Amino acid sequence: MKKKRTVPFFVIFFIFSATAAELTMAYAIEDFDSVFPAEVNGWKKVEPTATYDKTNLFDYIDGGAELYISYNFKKLLAVRYKGKGDEEIVIDIFDMGDSFNAFGVFSHGREREDGLVGQGSEYGGGLLTFWKDRYYISVMAYPETKEKKELVLEFGRKMAAAIPREGALPPVLELLPKENLVRDSIRYFHHYIWLNSHFFVSNDNILQIDDETQAVLAKYRMEGMLLHLLLALYPEPERAKSAGESFLRHYLPDAKNGMAQLPDGRWTGRRTDGRMLSIIFNAPDKDILTSYFEMIKPAANWK
Repeated sequence: MKKKRTVPFFVIFFIFSATAAELTMAYAIEDFDSVFPAEVNGWKKVEPTATYDKTNLFDYIDGGAELYISYNFKKLLAVRYKGKGDEEIVIDIFDMGDSFNAFGVFSHGREREDGLVGQGSEYGGGLLTFWKDRYYISVMAYPETKEKKELVLEFGRKMAAAIPREGALPPVLELLPKENLVRDSIRYFHHYIWLNSHFFVSNDNILQIDDETQAVLAKYRMEGMLLHLLLALYPEPERAKSAGESFLRHYLPDAKNGMAQLPDGRWTGRRTDGRMLSIIFNAPDKDILTSYFEMIKPAANWK
């Protein structure tokens, strides 16, 4: 029987390197179409590639387009490579308009950041997701094999290299206390539905979060327990005050001085500081609740 041969990684790298001139300085999403070689290690690029915007994204991602649109999605380039039989590699490049939204989409689904590609990435089971500047990118090759994993990661590295600059993180992240922070739990968003997907608050938008709001949710681990901290920055102090009052009316009606002990013995509370609303859920005791409020950087530090 003829033994199956696998192509060594250095050969895959050489094939990519041979097209390095094409893989540089892609910035407009249309530029990415030309940076992918026609064939890599027997995998052939499917032509033509496809582009989508807000008007037809649902045709491509039925049931999942809402996530991207809520993060101000602009355009998607979909690239496919066909291998033997039904095998394929699917590359989706999302232009999210700015780096805040690209990070936000990545943070929504990320479980463990590995730092392999771009400004933040996660690889597992044949799927690579990462972000850099205003782009969120996924590369998928199921089922996973060693060769396909190497190819997926090399696609990711080359695409990251083709984006000429890094983007800023949302400034609200800098206001988070660092002590006991579970970094991979940070979620950035400006739609209340995505808050509920990570920590349920209400079926209604009682915190009045919208496109003008920068919100971040993070976990803190202590004494074998987790507390959740939500920071939301509004355009004006009046909106932060209104959202804080709405939270007390609908979620914490028995609060005194903005804090209340829950039936399970834990504590939840809210504070407002100018344009910032801070809410801590499920602190182990009142002292820890108060101490974490004090550790939050003042809203004046955010421009």
